[in-house]
Amino acid sequence: STEGIMKKYLGVWAIAALFGLTACPGGPTESIVQDDQGLSNDSLLEQADTARVPASLDPRNADARELDAVFDQVEKHLEDKNYAYAREYLRRAAMRDSLNSRYLNLQARLYLLANQSKKAHDLWRKCMEKYPSDLDCRISMAELQLTLGLNRDALQTANAIIALDRNRAEGFFLKGMAIRAVNGDTTASIPYFQQAVDLRNNYVEALDMLGVIYAQRKDTLALAYYKNVLELQPDRSDVYYKIGVLHMQRKEWNKAMGAYERAIQLNPRDADSYYNLGYILTQLQVYDKARNNFSKAINVSQRNFKAYYGRGYSHEMLGDLTNASRDYREALSIRPNHAPSAEALARVKKKIEA
Repeated sequence: STEGIMKKYLGVWAIAALFGLTACPGGPTESIVQDDQGLSNDSLLEQADTARVPASLDPRNADARELDAVFDQVEKHLEDKNYAYAREYLRRAAMRDSLNSRYLNLQARLYLLANQSKKAHDLWRKCMEKYPSDLDCRISMAELQLTLGLNRDALQTANAIIALDRNRAEGFFLKGMAIRAVNGDTTASIPYFQQAVDLRNNYVEALDMLGVIYAQRKDTLALAYYKNVLELQPDRSDVYYKIGVLHMQRKEWNKAMGAYERAIQLNPRDADSYYNLGYILTQLQVYDKARNNFSKAINVSQRNFKAYYGRGYSHEMLGDLTNASRDYREALSIRPNHAPSAEALARVKKKIEA
């Protein structure tokens, strides 16, 4: 889904964080030949109890309308994460029509869930060739191409979607994503994200993307887009985190802390919000509370070298040089080339010797 592609691309986006550290956005790691390397995972798709699949929805003798009802069931099971039943319905549907466009699209989605990206790619390619005007297969293909870093291919696919239907919001959203990926040009991508929102006012992924772009520019227009996202999906802890980042960049400490605290309420395992709260509290010189938040970040993410460094700094400011030294060492054991931790450790050694 488009929501899935957003999660891959947004991740924890970059900020200038504590003592020169930055959190870099993650990139796609999946290879298009992943399943050829023995990495496929069918555990999600274990065989369903076929006796429980209603005979009334057996597609083997179904007409076109009844077959569509079966595919509707497949989509429902995918949405509910009942993958085994989705696969069983598709297995039966293949007996009736294994070249149906919905069958090809849904089977490719199942392959992708099992980390079989090459099989998914091949099926969507087959669907596009057999059904040149089918939009769903092209949308799925463009999402996969973006995930795999095939950005120019994704741009070509998005252009084809727009050419087929200029009222389909996904085409403009995916073109914006592809332009941003190919050229690193957020300015050129904005009109396409905005067009997607104009076509579909509740297009959460496009609203979120516009919020990210304007936040990167430290433009408070981002807040309007984030607010729209929260009106549609009020439990999005990641959006509160991004609001916190925007306020933090503007040194609006109280607003940033409020946003991070709300993010943590929604997701108590949000290590980044704990970390950024700790950073703000160091700026306010409230080192005991900063230390507590860095500790919470470490409890969630035990190899978080930034949090060890931040906690070490808090210990140092509170005069606890032994624990400061211990945390700086731990940060260096995780990230040996982290210069701020090395400098801080040397500084603490001199204090201890003195």
